[in-house]
Amino acid sequence: MPDGADNFVDPTTKLYNTNDGFDFATSVLLVDGYNVCGFWPKLKKHFARGQLETARDKLIHELITFTHVKGLKVVCVFDAAMSGLPTHKECLNSVDIVYVANTDADSWIEREVTLLRADGCPKVWVATSDTFHQHAAHGAGAYVWSCKNLISEINDAKKELQELLHDETMYSTKGKLLEHNLDPEVRDALHALKQQLKTQ
Repeated sequence: MPDGADNFVDPTTKLYNTNDGFDFATSVLLVDGYNVCGFWPKLKKHFARGQLETARDKLIHELITFTHVKGLKVVCVFDAAMSGLPTHKECLNSVDIVYVANTDADSWIEREVTLLRADGCPKVWVATSDTFHQHAAHGAGAYVWSCKNLISEINDAKKELQELLHDETMYSTKGKLLEHNLDPEVRDALHALKQQLKTQ
């Protein structure tokens, strides 16, 4: 596993405490990683050249910002054989990354939808533009986003966070940043995006 990757926690067993009721459960977004990489123009150029690691890294970076803004648990799934990597799971800045070799990403996601719904997860989204996969995920109980929908949601989240970063309400009456009261991971994500926006 890459340096800095946290131990993966299976979302079907650890992310939710459904015995406490749905008010405490977390909604999940399952992303068909290479399907998005093959659709999103800024990722597709790397994907088409076989620069899969670059495409993956850029997608995961976008998903990290998204999960901090929206509060969804994001799981991004890649075909391990296509990646040239063994089957393994990682967690990077709150985004779970799953590489599957014993099956394909579509089948893994469909199975996960069933498990999550059975475990009491209130809402499960699946992001893919594969029509057959969309129907299968919907039949298993998931809401479906096309890659275009996901990209739009990510861009909206970035705009939302950009507005927050420039909002005067980030400061208290004493002139202290309210971000000091934020979760450390969320604060780090805010700082990272702020630096990114400065370079754009």
